[in-house]
Amino acid sequence: MQYHTFVLDDLSTLAESVQVEFKLAGGRDGQGKVPEDMWESYSAFANTIGGEIVLGVREHSGTFTLEGIPQPEPMIEYLWQHLNDKAKVSVNLLKPTDIQIIRLAEKQVIRIRVPQAEIPDRPVFIGNDPYSGSYIRVGDADMRASRRQVSQMLRRAREALP
Repeated sequence: MQYHTFVLDDLSTLAESVQVEFKLAGGRDGQGKVPEDMWESYSAFANTIGGEIVLGVREHSGTFTLEGIPQPEPMIEYLWQHLNDKAKVSVNLLKPTDIQIIRLAEKQVIRIRVPQAEIPDRPVFIGNDPYSGSYIRVGDADMRASRRQVSQMLRRAREALP
């Protein structure tokens, strides 16, 4: 599978795409918190063609600004705990190298590489109900998968089993 790679060193060219999603992740105290809608992006990338989520970037009127995360380590611990919690997400697709702290312009961001899920693992969904917790990526947006789309993924997953 070919993977789109983006370079974080030219901050003026930051933009979301079908394979890149930025989230602020500042939290109330500004020290960093995994945003709840990050899980929608995880599901959408996994169910579509994969992608990367970058936490620590603010969007305002289509312009992206590097804000950084002062203390990324607790957020990474939180991510691993919830990735391995079936009540949060149906499957953990990530390897240890898929979550990284990247330092740029004297700030730190968290980069999460989400691979495309194998057919037997689809749909990747949030919570306990694939029909209400499955997302797909459409352009630069995470969209809730329709009942028909989820049924197709479930059928293909059953057919792919040995």
